[in-house]
Amino acid sequence: MKIRLAYSKQNQAKYIAHLDLARVFDRALRRAQIKIYYSEGFTPHPKISFGPPLAVGVEGEREYVDIDVQEVQGSNQEELLAEMVKKLQEQLPEGIKIKGAAVRPEGSKALMAVINLARYKVFLHGTPELEGREVAEACARWLARDEVIVTRWHKGKKSERNIRALVQSIEVLQECCINNRIVLRMDIVTGNQGSVRPEELLASIASLEGLNIEQDKIEIIREGLYIADQKGQLKEPLESS
Repeated sequence: MKIRLAYSKQNQAKYIAHLDLARVFDRALRRAQIKIYYSEGFTPHPKISFGPPLAVGVEGEREYVDIDVQEVQGSNQEELLAEMVKKLQEQLPEGIKIKGAAVRPEGSKALMAVINLARYKVFLHGTPELEGREVAEACARWLARDEVIVTRWHKGKKSERNIRALVQSIEVLQECCINNRIVLRMDIVTGNQGSVRPEELLASIASLEGLNIEQDKIEIIREGLYIADQKGQLKEPLESS
């Protein structure tokens, strides 16, 4: 039985790296005595797959994971799934909370094959010199550009990427500085086609549009991951499981 879970990753759990997350879930599943399938070969790996990686230090309000669970006889799927979620939650570390669960139909696509949009909430803290209107206007000017080329380095190799094509929208949610902060929402393309980090996007806006944004005063939360169709309609991965 293939199951899909929605979960939050907050507080101290936000410091668990993406590569360590599979070990966290594998350990919790074993402690909960939930049997799962493993890959074949000399070094079997648990059949656990996640959505697009979340950067260390960034909270996620609704992340997703697929788990290939061994069937248990004598129970209907809804009861079995509810019992699994209860047992698994008891073994997961503080900060990781299961928010929803569904059984994946046979033949359904993996998370990385279907998720193509990430929604972020970004807090600009300690910015008394900035006004919400100024930030909104700068974001609008940036979005009006045909392309924005950034240079990236990976393992000593240089590459260039047009990140404008990866940003669908930027919205100022809180224009007046309550508690000395401005709040933005960003919809960013993600998945196999590539993505851009919110802090990388902010650095580009600050540089090109003349905003004074201090990188060490930025707080980022990923609100959700979605499947966006050609008309821009958003669907949660649990809905298509």
